[in-house]
Amino acid sequence: MGFKEDFRDGLIRASQGMFRNPSHLAAEAHVEQASVSRYLRNEKGLSLESVGKLLDAIGARLVFPDEQLPSREVCWVDAKVVAAGNGLPSPEHEDYYAVPLVDEAGAGPGIIPQGQLISWFLVWRHQETIRHRADLIAVRIAKGSDSMAPTLAPGDIVLVDRQDKNADRPGRIMLVMDPDGAGKVKRVHAQHLPEEKDYRLTYYSDNAAAYPPEVYSLKRDFDSDWHRAIVGRVIWAWSDVSGK
Repeated sequence: MGFKEDFRDGLIRASQGMFRNPSHLAAEAHVEQASVSRYLRNEKGLSLESVGKLLDAIGARLVFPDEQLPSREVCWVDAKVVAAGNGLPSPEHEDYYAVPLVDEAGAGPGIIPQGQLISWFLVWRHQETIRHRADLIAVRIAKGSDSMAPTLAPGDIVLVDRQDKNADRPGRIMLVMDPDGAGKVKRVHAQHLPEEKDYRLTYYSDNAAAYPPEVYSLKRDFDSDWHRAIVGRVIWAWSDVSGK
């Protein structure tokens, strides 16, 4: 498919996943609802300005030929096979993504600075939760960070979909940012305040006894910009259970 078809399909997926429906998507993007609906039905085109607003709303970005995708396909270089795999067919590189691994505090929505990259993390792309997702980052929970215990412990690694910023359902585990730009993994509750034309964002921890909720205003603390507050949704985790 070409860009036009890929863009339309991406909007349809977003309107059914990240947002409640096309009307919700249009409202968040500040684009006329009727225009979005007609476009999704392939009845009408969109202006470039509307395309830009919709891309911003779903957290997508253009990747030009001289840029790298946040996650990359793997080129195997004689990967060491563990003993249990002796005699079995070698793994196929097309089955995996190489996802950048970063520390919790340095995780953000944009291009990852070279100095913040820890390594690359291999992800099996056919796992049901990961399938059809591409804008992924792996985040290592910081040393001494026990705010999400017992669900997540220091050193655990979570996989974040940066295109899924839907916080409509309270309690989803998300990679978020505070007003100072530091990343952290928290559960999120987004409460719409229509009279104030604002959202109240509450970040709360599983270790609630030691870490009280953090409450922010999307308008005042993040200049009404969702991308400054929510980086993406945690969809998978690797946890050290050797001591459990």
